[in-house]
Amino acid sequence: MASLMLASFYLPTPAMALSATSTVDARIRLDWDVGTRFGRPVIQGYVYNDYLRAANNVQLLVETLDASGTVIARGVGFVRGLVHFNDRTYFEVPLKMPGASYRVSVTGFEWKDLGPGAGGGGM
Repeated sequence: MASLMLASFYLPTPAMALSATSTVDARIRLDWDVGTRFGRPVIQGYVYNDYLRAANNVQLLVETLDASGTVIARGVGFVRGLVHFNDRTYFEVPLKMPGASYRVSVTGFEWKDLGPGAGGGGM
């Protein structure tokens, strides 16, 4: 299983979307922001796959930080289904509590070979 971490980001406003390319595997990247679902805060966004194989079992870690940068809560999320090559898949991770900033990272995934003719996604 491949493992990678993304840089931390500090969210000045809930409306600002953030993105990054992984320093470990630049073929998997995130684009996310803070939103609400049923009145509760969530991290929502997309996992992008820029590789020629599908990514499977993508696992996310969301850390809520206080104003000093200390982690005050953690949440784990999973991306449902495959992230097909050259495509993206939506995710949401509920927050246990709001914070001054957030750090979102991919903690694991597997490359999956779909075989010939399986096709890929498009945007």
